[in-house]
Amino acid sequence: MSMTKGEMRRALRAALPGGEARDRESRMICAHITAWEPYRGARVVGGYMPLPWEADVTAVLQDALSRGKKLALPRCLADGQLRFHRVECLNELRRGAYGLMEPVENAPVVDTGTIDLLLVPLEGISSSGVRLGKGGGYYDRLLAACPALTLGAALSWQWTEDIPRERWDRPLHACADLGGIHIFCQ
Repeated sequence: MSMTKGEMRRALRAALPGGEARDRESRMICAHITAWEPYRGARVVGGYMPLPWEADVTAVLQDALSRGKKLALPRCLADGQLRFHRVECLNELRRGAYGLMEPVENAPVVDTGTIDLLLVPLEGISSSGVRLGKGGGYYDRLLAACPALTLGAALSWQWTEDIPRERWDRPLHACADLGGIHIFCQ
């Protein structure tokens, strides 16, 4: 019997071996991302603030700011949508919906159509680029309408082949992990 998405999320989170392993893998993942040509050429980078069981992409966000890229981070809206806002300093962020660190409400809004590269959070990912999200559908709705190149960041224990794909799921274009950047055929 296959697992439900909720059971998969719990199992993948439980597989997290500890903060030190996460931090070590995250550093390597961030190095791959910041060396990747599509990232280096991106003028507008959409990102996210990671939760403790996700790859820590904070170094990529800091790198984007230091290179003068426009950094856009999301706010979760009550209607199930994400709105991206420009961030010029990660210290500007405040705890928002679901305990996530978010831009302040009055930060300039960034049209998602202008984002060149979008870092997408994940709970798990398959070798075909299907991602397991948190279950709220925020990113599913965003990915259906956002033309950006999408990139996940997967810790070694987040790879799985059993993610059921729903009709609204949009596979990612690529995913970074310890081995580098994996491009998915769409």
